[in-house]
Amino acid sequence: MFSFGGLNAGVCGKSFKPHRNGLNQVLGDLEQEIMEVLWKREEAIVRDVFTELRKKRKIAYTTVMTVMGRLANKGLLQKSPIKNSYLYKPVYSKDAFEKCISREVMKGVLGNYTQAAVTSFVDVLTEIDPKQIEYLSNLIEEKKREIKKGDKRR
Repeated sequence: MFSFGGLNAGVCGKSFKPHRNGLNQVLGDLEQEIMEVLWKREEAIVRDVFTELRKKRKIAYTTVMTVMGRLANKGLLQKSPIKNSYLYKPVYSKDAFEKCISREVMKGVLGNYTQAAVTSFVDVLTEIDPKQIEYLSNLIEEKKREIKKGDKRR
């Protein structure tokens, strides 16, 4: 596995499901719900997460405990012993995780179909939000300036 900005790419690029929405494209439903609780709280024990999830769905404490353990094993949660329990904290902010997912998906698509993928990206972006084309154009111009600066230093 390789790393992107300290984020394990195996975690963020693993089993992408494009037909699903949001973080459910890379996380299961319960994994996403648990991560959302922890991103909001910043840290919690299993009981806290379980209590929060029980407000929305019927779920067993042991199920929450198992999934949180798996999220820790995947590198998404930090697990620290406290008294007779564990304190869990997200290893990455939600923003960092989303950026990693986006980057890994784009690398996968562009690596195989560069020209078609770029064309499709611009077409889809135009359909979704035409105002973003100007933003994209500005980003491209900024990158061109960065590249020129880099070339002058060589």
